[in-house]
Amino acid sequence: MTHTIYAGNNLDILPTLPDNSVDAIVTDPPYELGFMGKKWDNSGIAYSVKLWSECLRVLKPGGHLLSFGGTRTWHRVAVAIEDAGFDVRDSIAWMYGSGFPKSLDISKAIDKAAGAERNEVLPQGATKCPDYPNPCSGHNETGKFSPTVHALPTAPSTPEAQQWEGWGTALKPAFEPIVVARKPLIGTVAANVLEHGTGALNIDGSRIGTATVGWQGAGRNVTATTGASQGGEQGGYNYADGEARPVQGRWPANVILDPYTAELLDQQSDASRFFYCAKASKRDRNEGLEELEPQRHSDRENAEGAGGDNPRNRTNNAKQNFHPTVKPTTLMRYLVKLVTPPGGVVLDPFTGSGSTGKAAILEGFDFIGIELTEEYLPIIEGRLRHAEAEALSRLT
Repeated sequence: MTHTIYAGNNLDILPTLPDNSVDAIVTDPPYELGFMGKKWDNSGIAYSVKLWSECLRVLKPGGHLLSFGGTRTWHRVAVAIEDAGFDVRDSIAWMYGSGFPKSLDISKAIDKAAGAERNEVLPQGATKCPDYPNPCSGHNETGKFSPTVHALPTAPSTPEAQQWEGWGTALKPAFEPIVVARKPLIGTVAANVLEHGTGALNIDGSRIGTATVGWQGAGRNVTATTGASQGGEQGGYNYADGEARPVQGRWPANVILDPYTAELLDQQSDASRFFYCAKASKRDRNEGLEELEPQRHSDRENAEGAGGDNPRNRTNNAKQNFHPTVKPTTLMRYLVKLVTPPGGVVLDPFTGSGSTGKAAILEGFDFIGIELTEEYLPIIEGRLRHAEAEALSRLT
């Protein structure tokens, strides 16, 4: 397993890569929403047909492209990918329950426009945060029945604001779409796979664990054990005669759930029907970055996008990996394994904090990454070196 990271603009670097040289592209491009004031999230690069045409060129025939997108803008990414010459084959929905609503409170907006001051209301049985009204890093609840309130709710002041209390402008984000596209084949799928090793999905390697069942028949007591819910592993039937028989997991679906939602569905069906993965944990984000100095948003107040009235800025926790949109390694491992043949090369033209590269290395693939933002390069290298060390330790 090797990795190569190019620092710079992907429109400058991609043309230097050879034709038909990578097996899969798995990437998380900007959603073009101006997230946290970042310039890289408001450049239009994700809609560039020229960019995706270069991705098409470097992919082997039949190679797959997986590209994340935002719910408001992913259609434009999909159109650009299609216009570049890709065949859009499907989309995957990564669903989770931890999204943060970014909605305008209509009632508050009406009061503000009228110059009316709203009255703060302390909920019954609650106590103010000791740091109130200043932001804090979070306090535990002060008593079993008295939760700590960090931001007091307010009551409408004007009759018009009272009329529109409870109205907003946006839903809570709970999924991210992933475009599934493929470079056109040369000949049939079978011929393309034999010639280039690309064109197909790793179905059996991505199957989802089966249910636990039991029955009696033909004089034998039979019990089935489950495969792993994280996909890929298989369970087996344990027969009374001691013979083990493999159990195929469920076919991978175009929906990925968080653990909570998956558990609810599994309870209803007695089987794992979907791969599931929560958002990136603190450990996942920071593995391999122990030598980097943790940074707070306030410490980076002069850095691009560090300020502003964004909920992520209010917690002000120091982080080694301060990239704002880190994808979980478990999710990226599932995706790269789904579309990359054994011994293949994975490309990510928007490397970010290196989650795709970390996943590729752990799955035994070579990785090529491109990243424009210089401050993320130490994070990428630290995470990839850690992944290489982990992968090598498994081989020894």
